[in-house]
Amino acid sequence: MIIRRQLSRAVPQFSMALAHACPSKYRPQLPTIQLAHPRFRGDKKKKKDTPSSAASRQSDIQAQQARTKLQEREEQRRALKRRTDRERTEARNTKITPVLMDIETAASYLKAAEVGRPEKTATITITLKLALPLHFQSLRGTVRLPKLPQVERVAVFTENPEIAEAALKAGATFAGGEELVNQVKNGEVTFEKSFATPGALPLLRGVQRLLGPKGLMPSERRGTVADDVVGLLETSHGALDFRTRGKILTAVIARTSFTPTEIEKNVAAFMTGFRNAIKNSTSRQAPLVSEIILSSTFGPGVMVLS
Repeated sequence: MIIRRQLSRAVPQFSMALAHACPSKYRPQLPTIQLAHPRFRGDKKKKKDTPSSAASRQSDIQAQQARTKLQEREEQRRALKRRTDRERTEARNTKITPVLMDIETAASYLKAAEVGRPEKTATITITLKLALPLHFQSLRGTVRLPKLPQVERVAVFTENPEIAEAALKAGATFAGGEELVNQVKNGEVTFEKSFATPGALPLLRGVQRLLGPKGLMPSERRGTVADDVVGLLETSHGALDFRTRGKILTAVIARTSFTPTEIEKNVAAFMTGFRNAIKNSTSRQAPLVSEIILSSTFGPGVMVLS
């Protein structure tokens, strides 16, 4: 009995000694409870977006988009400038190759390609490929050819019957006022040139959208509006109007019935008038001619020297 009591007293003391030696191992582990949204005294609630902060964030996004678009446009401008500089350098350093022909030889080949075709439908066209500087607008002008390739139909818009009659005697195909405007609106008449007196300009407002894209709308800037319409008809006889379309300039300068010498003279006169128009342009850098091509209606295109 004595021994059992001593052992029963010794066991609790031994367990307490172990608990003090290794408390984490022998102490009972209590289950922990985690709250769904723990909140302590130091936590701060999340602030909602106020209208001012949302507007500022939206403005930052728009500013970033604007900067991105500006960078893209700047890169496109640099790429365009590099390509333009390369084209202009190639145009300056054009070398004479066996592919290039003189104008008289090229005209002989084109006339041979149109054998058996009606002379009225077979024409010879000159095409200029240009190396334009940046931000260059279209170039237009008038060239006086030694021999016109076709008879041009000219319309004169005027309210004065006497001026209309004088214009018809001077070589105009159509002349008149409101009646002529109605015929143009209905598509009954077509022409290649037009002149007008200042008093007839209000009548042309109804056909402005029809004549403007074709370059047939009379305007004071182009010199096709004047009181002396008969004088304009006399000075415009034998003149050919041209206008660049992007990097290409195309104009009909002869017919296949012309002799090679006549074709050569027309080409030389056209190139002289084109170079004069370049000198009179307001652009800082003039366009350069990289290629000159002569072609016929059904024939090939031939690169020529000029």
